[in-house]
Amino acid sequence: MDTINTIQLSPQHAESPSRRGRRSNLNILTWLWRFYCALAAKRRSRLVLGDLSAHQLKDIGISEAEARREAAVPFWR
Repeated sequence: MDTINTIQLSPQHAESPSRRGRRSNLNILTWLWRFYCALAAKRRSRLVLGDLSAHQLKDIGISEAEARREAAVPFWR
């Protein structure tokens, strides 16, 4: 493992500053997209939870009051 850690790219193969800038922008956009997707998934889950019938809620072990309370939580929490 030490040998792998000591291998370095020669200057001609090193990443250019402009490329590093694009990579960091891409990382930020990727992070933002994943964050948005996680928030959207929470919102969809809560909307579905709010639409479940009393019988369906009983099947998953949640009371109607708990389901309605969770469905009312804003998507950013």
